[in-house]
Amino acid sequence: MPLESSLGLTLTFFSALLGACVGSFLNVCIYRLPREGLSPTRPRRSFCPSCGEEIAWYDNLPILSWLLLGGRCRSCRAPIRWRYLLVEAMTAILFLFLARRYLCGQEISWGAYLALAALVPALIVAAFIDLDLQIIPDEITLLGMALAPLVALLVPDFHTRPVDSTISRLLISVKAHLDPLSLALPEALRHGALSVIVVSVAAVFFFFAGVLGYAGYWRIAHAENRRPLSAGYLGGVLVGAAGGMAALNFLQPEILLTPPAYSFWSALAGMLAGSASVFMVGVFGSKLFRKPAMGFGDVKLMGLLGAFTGWVGVLAGFFIACFLGALVGIVIFLKYRSRYVPFGPFLAAGALFMIFWPESFHRLLAWYLGLF
Repeated sequence: MPLESSLGLTLTFFSALLGACVGSFLNVCIYRLPREGLSPTRPRRSFCPSCGEEIAWYDNLPILSWLLLGGRCRSCRAPIRWRYLLVEAMTAILFLFLARRYLCGQEISWGAYLALAALVPALIVAAFIDLDLQIIPDEITLLGMALAPLVALLVPDFHTRPVDSTISRLLISVKAHLDPLSLALPEALRHGALSVIVVSVAAVFFFFAGVLGYAGYWRIAHAENRRPLSAGYLGGVLVGAAGGMAALNFLQPEILLTPPAYSFWSALAGMLAGSASVFMVGVFGSKLFRKPAMGFGDVKLMGLLGAFTGWVGVLAGFFIACFLGALVGIVIFLKYRSRYVPFGPFLAAGALFMIFWPESFHRLLAWYLGLF
């Protein structure tokens, strides 16, 4: 049942307030993450980029302080970029949408709200850093991709109501083939402590296989730039999680059709579809235009987005991003004669649209296909 209107309004208000406070911290991350010698927590106090003066707490209130100071530093009167106000207001609005969608509807999901309350700020930081410096920090994408399978297991709400049933049909088919094999195994191996050992061994084995596979690929593709073996930890985590889950599904095929298992495999399918689609566009675009057409940061960002939107959602978000990017790119070319447009902000916008308003996209798509 939906929450009472007064409680729903209260949750929405405090969610927006939380978003404004988070947005203030995101401004710190956007400025510090890509700069040497700085981190989001060092130095502890915020400071003016122009004069270096520490900012007092009463001058650091989200949205309000920027407006009261007229967009200028109290100490040196240097202009404070309008982006600081934009980031705080945008984060507040998106957190308001989060509360309206996941805390005030027919089906309340605190898990989905909290997971997306971590994803949305990450997308904002990635988008604005890409706008400023044309890079997307690995601290955001790699950490998010490594945690995504665990989030999918713990919060299956993202993928339990699929738009298309491809994953469901695939899992039903796999289960039909695994059931006879599983029933032939000893009961202790299927459900006892021995099954835990088998799943753990499989996860560890595939983890190291993923690390070694990534390292081997890197050495073949980039022989002139050897990277340490630890650089493949992300591949190891993802392959290890998939291997452990595959072993569990083999021993207990009934798990395949539960919401957590479905969510896990949908997240992996989304990560694969997202990363592969941008990677292939980058490869063909580079061949066609004879220059890099897509940064590898975009590939990792799409993998992260796919984990939360599924393979259908991430491809739809990619379509939206291409449409928006083309429109903005035409305007930038006509005005500045520049052909470069950072793609990260558009990928983030497409994913957010599919997170908040997937029904609107599907209605629009159905209308478009109905024209033919």
